[in-house]
Amino acid sequence: MLPPWRFLPSRWPWLALTYTATSAILTLILIPVLVFTIFFLPLWGIFVAAIERRRLRILGLPTPSSGHVYVPRDERRNWLNIRLMEPATWRETASLLTGLVLGSLAVIALFAQVMSIAVLIAIPVMAARSTTDITLFGDTKIVLGPETWWYPLLLVPVALFVFAYLNAMLSAAQGSCTRWLTAPRFAEMDQRVEQLTRSRATIVTAHENERQRIERDLHDGVQQELVGIAARLGILELELRGCTDEAKKHALRAAQDQTERALTSLRETVRGIHPAVLSDYGLPAALEELAGRSTVPLHIDDLGFPRLDPAAEAAGYFFITEALTNTAKHTTAPRLNVTLTTNDGHARIEARDDGHGGVDTSHGSGLRGLAERADTLDGELHISSPPGGPTILTLTLPAATHLSNPTTEVPGAYPSR
Repeated sequence: MLPPWRFLPSRWPWLALTYTATSAILTLILIPVLVFTIFFLPLWGIFVAAIERRRLRILGLPTPSSGHVYVPRDERRNWLNIRLMEPATWRETASLLTGLVLGSLAVIALFAQVMSIAVLIAIPVMAARSTTDITLFGDTKIVLGPETWWYPLLLVPVALFVFAYLNAMLSAAQGSCTRWLTAPRFAEMDQRVEQLTRSRATIVTAHENERQRIERDLHDGVQQELVGIAARLGILELELRGCTDEAKKHALRAAQDQTERALTSLRETVRGIHPAVLSDYGLPAALEELAGRSTVPLHIDDLGFPRLDPAAEAAGYFFITEALTNTAKHTTAPRLNVTLTTNDGHARIEARDDGHGGVDTSHGSGLRGLAERADTLDGELHISSPPGGPTILTLTLPAATHLSNPTTEVPGAYPSR
């Protein structure tokens, strides 16, 4: 704060008065609006914070940058989910509430200032016309008349001096709170960059691992079957030169069986990459198809699950396949129960088994990879597995509907439940 001989002649008293006055006006507008729209408080926090950052220009301060991440055009449908998950939104909500408190003080201060100046001017006007008795406090009185009417005017400079510093303190307090609460946090930005870098590295690693798995499956499965078919056809050519009809039929059946095994192996490999039913009919149908060929009984409870973005549906599908694999390999649970729900703009996939529990995410990369995938999609993976069970895996994803390719249910899409 500047000393009085530099502060009073400067523009700062007027800037502080302007800022305090706009704070009071904004508070008087917002209080009745927020009373009727209290459930939209975070959205009001975002909106008012944008105004408050610009209002700092009144005090001669630069407009701070927003602490929110940029939402691309193709992700605008997830704007609300992204904003509600950001710490910046809740800091701006706190800034709104703090601003209402300080704005209420500004209303009181300005009202007191106006009334004080009005009284200091009204008393000399009345005293100039006739003798006036003024009670200061208790029994202490002063008498003003036509000769002494100007005495109260001596208090006007003192009042203006006090009011100028009071407005400056109020505006400085609110401006500081606004800058501290609404400005971006470099630690959060660094964390976001680190998170994106880690997620991208995980995705690249996952793609490479998937490529190697497909190559291995093709080499060990389909390729071996096709080599077997070629050898079988070579043998068949030799056998057909001088064999009985029964031997010829046996050779043909053997070649046909070898071909069926190759086709089955190829289907299993392709299904492991991305099941067609998932793209055509959504996650519930894909899980029903998975239940029909799973070695672990899979019970699916669909409570109105929506269509999701393809990446989110793939994450949900592989989340359940990973849960099935873990149930089969590491537990004695008789079956896996899957519940599909949606709530508050989020799709929720819960996989529960009644095994012995005690899941350790530090061993194995399956659940860690799923957690990274969910994080990339602005989702969350939660694991609850106390010793003795049950183990509950919950995947939460943004429930942005994907209706660009609507389909109807077809017979056979749900082979087993």
